Amino acid sequence: MLVLFIVLGLIATAIGGLVPLAQNCLSRPSLRRIFSFRSGILVAVTFLELLPEAWKYHPTMAGTGAMVSFVIFYLLQNFTMVDSCTEYLEDCHTHLLGWAALGGLFIHSFMDGFNLSISFSATAGAGLAVGAAMTLHKFMDGFTLTSVFQEAGFSRTRTLLWLAAMAAATPLGCVAGGLGMSEFRAGTNAVLLGVAGGSFLYLSAAEFAPRLHKRLDLGAVASFGAGIAAFWVLHALAGS
Repeated sequence: MLVLFIVLGLIATAIGGLVPLAQNCLSRPSLRRIFSFRSGILVAVTFLELLPEAWKYHPTMAGTGAMVSFVIFYLLQNFTMVDSCTEYLEDCHTHLLGWAALGGLFIHSFMDGFNLSISFSATAGAGLAVGAAMTLHKFMDGFTLTSVFQEAGFSRTRTLLWLAAMAAATPLGCVAGGLGMSEFRAGTNAVLLGVAGGSFLYLSAAEFAPRLHKRLDLGAVASFGAGIAAFWVLHALAGS
């Protein structure tokens, strides 16, 4: 199942990356609502699966992992480009698409795979939900990365090469996550699950809320709630 979601992620990235080549296929409000739905899923997975599972291993180390990953992503987002979707949707021109921005985007793609692997190690339900959310996000990643690269003046060939590099980072992260969890040490598992939870919280709630503050979008609010409700139902069914 893990391999299936990696393949789906690669396909979604490729499809999303080709969409901007045919203009006006997706509107920004549509992307915003897809992003909001994905954010709702990740918030629910964090609070209902990942953090409770991490707490079973070692509460303090789980909390430390979550805090450290949250702070790291906060710093990265403020100094470079981590999530191309946010940059594109908000028309952010603060972060120039240089080596630092490309490095930040590579780290984000790597962490997608890392967190997917860690989520499957928690529960099957968490892995399935994160895999579905990641597939949605990879489609958006492909779309926005291609758009951002084109706006930065990259040629089509160079754009596709960077898109392939970002896509390849996700399987690498997945392997790294699997190696980390293979040791079955309580402290290590608690930290890794905490890291996944902390990064999900930042990449979803911490970016979703400021966007609503700028522009009231009831469709995005509904999509966010639908993402939470969808995983809550999945969680309830798995526990029954």
